[in-house]
Amino acid sequence: MDFITHSLVGAATARLVTPRKELLPQATLAGIGGSMLMDSDSWLFFIGPDAYGRFHRVFTHCIWMLVFWVVLSAALVRVIGYVRVSRRFGWFLTANLAPEPISPRAPWGLLLLIAAVAAAMHWLGDVITGYGNLQPYWPFSKHEYSFDIVTSFDWFIFGVTFSYHLATRELDWPRRKEAWLAGAWLAAVISYLFIRHALGYGSVW
Repeated sequence: MDFITHSLVGAATARLVTPRKELLPQATLAGIGGSMLMDSDSWLFFIGPDAYGRFHRVFTHCIWMLVFWVVLSAALVRVIGYVRVSRRFGWFLTANLAPEPISPRAPWGLLLLIAAVAAAMHWLGDVITGYGNLQPYWPFSKHEYSFDIVTSFDWFIFGVTFSYHLATRELDWPRRKEAWLAGAWLAAVISYLFIRHALGYGSVW
Protein backbone atom coordinates (compact mmCIF):
# COMPACT_ATOMS: atom_id res chain seq x y z
CA MET A 1 0.00 0.00 0.00
CA ASP A 2 1.20 3.52 -0.74
CA PHE A 3 2.70 5.89 1.83
CA ILE A 4 -0.14 8.43 1.77
CA THR A 5 -2.85 5.86 2.43
CA HIS A 6 -0.72 4.26 5.16
CA SER A 7 -0.38 7.67 6.81
CA LEU A 8 -4.09 8.42 6.56
CA VAL A 9 -4.98 5.00 7.98
CA GLY A 10 -2.55 5.55 10.86
CA ALA A 11 -4.15 8.91 11.62
CA ALA A 12 -7.63 7.39 11.32
CA THR A 13 -6.59 4.70 13.79
CA ALA A 14 -5.56 7.40 16.25
CA ARG A 15 -8.91 9.15 15.93
CA LEU A 16 -10.72 5.84 16.35
CA VAL A 17 -8.84 4.82 19.53
CA THR A 18 -8.26 8.18 21.27
CA PRO A 19 -10.88 8.84 23.97
CA ARG A 20 -10.48 12.65 24.13
CA LYS A 21 -10.15 15.16 21.31
CA GLU A 22 -7.50 17.24 23.05
CA LEU A 23 -5.14 14.24 22.88
CA LEU A 24 -5.51 13.89 19.11
CA PRO A 25 -2.37 15.84 18.08
CA GLN A 26 -0.07 13.48 19.99
CA ALA A 27 -2.25 10.47 19.18
CA THR A 28 -2.08 11.30 15.48
CA LEU A 29 1.71 11.46 15.61
CA ALA A 30 1.79 8.06 17.32
CA GLY A 31 -0.57 6.61 14.74
CA ILE A 32 1.40 7.92 11.78
CA GLY A 33 4.67 6.82 13.37
CA GLY A 34 3.39 3.34 14.14
CA SER A 35 2.15 3.04 10.59
CA MET A 36 5.09 4.57 8.74
CA LEU A 37 8.32 3.81 10.62
CA MET A 38 8.44 0.25 9.36
CA ASP A 39 8.64 1.61 5.81
CA SER A 40 12.02 3.10 6.66
CA ASP A 41 13.51 0.50 4.31
CA SER A 42 12.15 2.41 1.32
CA TRP A 43 15.67 3.69 0.64
CA LEU A 44 16.22 0.29 -1.01
CA PHE A 45 14.51 1.73 -4.07
CA PHE A 46 17.60 3.89 -4.70
CA ILE A 47 19.71 0.72 -4.96
CA GLY A 48 17.41 -0.58 -7.64
CA PRO A 49 13.90 -1.88 -8.26
CA ASP A 50 15.12 -5.46 -7.87
CA ALA A 51 16.52 -4.85 -4.38
CA TYR A 52 13.40 -2.97 -3.38
CA GLY A 53 11.15 -5.73 -4.67
CA ARG A 54 13.10 -8.48 -2.91
CA PHE A 55 13.85 -6.92 0.46
CA HIS A 56 11.14 -4.34 1.10
CA ARG A 57 8.74 -5.51 3.86
CA VAL A 58 11.22 -8.09 5.13
CA PHE A 59 13.53 -7.01 7.99
CA THR A 60 11.68 -3.83 8.94
CA HIS A 61 8.29 -5.57 8.82
CA CYS A 62 9.04 -8.65 10.90
CA ILE A 63 7.21 -9.03 14.20
CA TRP A 64 10.36 -8.41 16.23
CA MET A 65 10.95 -5.06 14.58
CA LEU A 66 7.27 -4.19 14.83
CA VAL A 67 7.62 -4.14 18.62
CA PHE A 68 10.60 -1.81 18.24
CA TRP A 69 8.72 0.57 15.93
CA VAL A 70 5.75 0.72 18.30
CA VAL A 71 7.92 1.60 21.29
CA LEU A 72 9.99 4.07 19.25
CA SER A 73 6.89 5.81 17.92
CA ALA A 74 5.37 6.19 21.39
CA ALA A 75 8.70 7.33 22.83
CA LEU A 76 9.19 10.00 20.16
CA VAL A 77 5.72 11.39 20.76
CA ARG A 78 6.33 11.28 24.50
CA VAL A 79 9.52 13.32 24.06
CA ILE A 80 7.71 15.79 21.83
CA GLY A 81 5.12 16.07 24.60
CA TYR A 82 7.72 17.73 26.82
CA VAL A 83 7.68 20.77 24.57
CA ARG A 84 4.77 22.92 23.51
CA VAL A 85 2.63 20.91 21.11
CA SER A 86 -0.03 22.86 19.29
CA ARG A 87 -3.51 21.37 19.35
CA ARG A 88 -3.70 22.40 15.73
CA PHE A 89 -1.04 19.90 14.67
CA GLY A 90 -1.97 18.81 11.18
CA TRP A 91 -4.54 21.23 9.78
CA PHE A 92 -6.20 18.30 8.02
CA LEU A 93 -5.68 15.33 10.30
CA THR A 94 -6.60 16.85 13.66
CA ALA A 95 -9.11 19.51 12.85
CA ASN A 96 -12.12 20.92 14.78
CA LEU A 97 -10.11 21.50 17.97
CA ALA A 98 -10.23 24.55 20.19
CA PRO A 99 -7.15 26.76 19.65
CA GLU A 100 -5.45 26.17 22.99
CA PRO A 101 -1.65 26.46 23.11
CA ILE A 102 -0.73 23.27 24.97
CA SER A 103 -2.13 19.76 24.80
CA PRO A 104 -2.34 17.66 27.97
CA ARG A 105 0.23 14.88 28.12
CA ALA A 106 -1.07 11.72 26.44
CA PRO A 107 -0.71 8.59 28.61
CA TRP A 108 2.17 6.31 27.68
CA GLY A 109 -0.13 3.29 27.45
CA LEU A 110 -2.45 5.09 25.04
CA LEU A 111 0.42 6.04 22.74
CA LEU A 112 1.67 2.44 22.73
CA LEU A 113 -1.82 1.16 21.98
CA ILE A 114 -2.35 3.58 19.10
CA ALA A 115 1.08 2.86 17.60
CA ALA A 116 0.49 -0.90 17.89
CA VAL A 117 -2.95 -0.77 16.25
CA ALA A 118 -1.60 1.49 13.49
CA ALA A 119 1.31 -0.90 12.90
CA ALA A 120 -1.14 -3.81 12.68
CA MET A 121 -3.21 -1.83 10.17
CA HIS A 122 -0.03 -1.27 8.15
CA TRP A 123 0.53 -5.03 8.13
CA LEU A 124 -3.02 -5.63 6.93
CA GLY A 125 -2.55 -3.01 4.23
CA ASP A 126 0.53 -4.82 2.98
CA VAL A 127 -1.04 -8.27 3.22
CA ILE A 128 -3.95 -7.32 0.96
CA THR A 129 -1.56 -5.73 -1.55
CA GLY A 130 -0.33 -7.65 -4.55
CA TYR A 131 3.36 -8.54 -4.37
CA GLY A 132 3.22 -7.66 -0.70
CA ASN A 133 6.05 -10.10 0.16
CA LEU A 134 5.43 -9.49 3.87
CA GLN A 135 7.66 -11.79 5.95
CA PRO A 136 6.47 -11.35 9.56
CA TYR A 137 8.56 -14.21 10.98
CA TRP A 138 11.85 -13.32 9.27
CA PRO A 139 14.59 -14.62 9.65
CA PHE A 140 13.10 -17.84 11.08
CA SER A 141 10.66 -18.13 8.21
CA LYS A 142 10.82 -16.50 4.80
CA HIS A 143 7.22 -17.35 3.92
CA GLU A 144 5.57 -14.38 2.22
CA TYR A 145 2.00 -13.41 2.98
CA SER A 146 -0.18 -11.69 0.39
CA PHE A 147 -3.88 -12.03 -0.40
CA ASP A 148 -3.32 -10.10 -3.63
CA ILE A 149 -6.64 -8.22 -3.46
CA VAL A 150 -5.67 -4.65 -4.36
CA THR A 151 -2.81 -2.85 -6.05
CA SER A 152 -0.24 -0.78 -4.18
CA PHE A 153 -2.47 2.25 -4.64
CA ASP A 154 -6.21 1.70 -4.52
CA TRP A 155 -8.44 4.65 -5.38
CA PHE A 156 -11.42 3.42 -3.37
CA ILE A 157 -9.52 2.86 -0.11
CA PHE A 158 -7.71 6.16 -0.53
CA GLY A 159 -10.92 8.02 -1.40
CA VAL A 160 -12.94 6.60 1.49
CA THR A 161 -10.14 7.26 3.99
CA PHE A 162 -9.58 10.79 2.68
CA SER A 163 -13.32 11.48 2.85
CA TYR A 164 -13.41 10.20 6.43
CA HIS A 165 -10.71 12.68 7.44
CA LEU A 166 -12.47 15.46 5.57
CA ALA A 167 -15.74 14.66 7.38
CA THR A 168 -14.08 14.69 10.80
CA ARG A 169 -12.55 18.04 9.92
CA GLU A 170 -15.82 19.66 8.91
CA LEU A 171 -18.15 18.07 11.49
CA ASP A 172 -17.60 19.10 15.09
CA TRP A 173 -19.12 16.00 16.64
CA PRO A 174 -18.63 14.50 20.12
CA ARG A 175 -16.26 11.54 20.29
CA ARG A 176 -19.05 8.97 20.63
CA LYS A 177 -20.70 10.18 17.44
CA GLU A 178 -17.37 10.25 15.64
CA ALA A 179 -16.92 6.59 16.61
CA TRP A 180 -19.94 5.74 14.44
CA LEU A 181 -18.36 7.60 11.55
CA ALA A 182 -15.11 5.70 12.07
CA GLY A 183 -17.06 2.45 12.13
CA ALA A 184 -18.71 3.35 8.84
CA TRP A 185 -15.29 4.06 7.32
CA LEU A 186 -13.93 0.72 8.51
CA ALA A 187 -17.05 -1.16 7.38
CA ALA A 188 -16.82 0.41 3.91
CA VAL A 189 -13.19 -0.65 3.48
CA ILE A 190 -13.80 -4.19 4.77
CA SER A 191 -16.90 -4.63 2.58
CA TYR A 192 -14.98 -3.43 -0.47
CA LEU A 193 -12.15 -5.89 0.18
CA PHE A 194 -14.59 -8.74 0.77
CA ILE A 195 -16.42 -8.03 -2.49
CA ARG A 196 -13.19 -7.84 -4.48
CA HIS A 197 -11.97 -11.10 -2.95
CA ALA A 198 -15.32 -12.84 -3.50
CA LEU A 199 -15.40 -11.76 -7.16
CA GLY A 200 -11.82 -12.93 -7.66
CA TYR A 201 -10.41 -9.51 -8.42
CA GLY A 202 -6.66 -9.43 -7.99
CA SER A 203 -4.02 -6.78 -8.23
CA VAL A 204 -2.18 -5.63 -11.29
CA TRP A 205 1.10 -4.80 -9.56
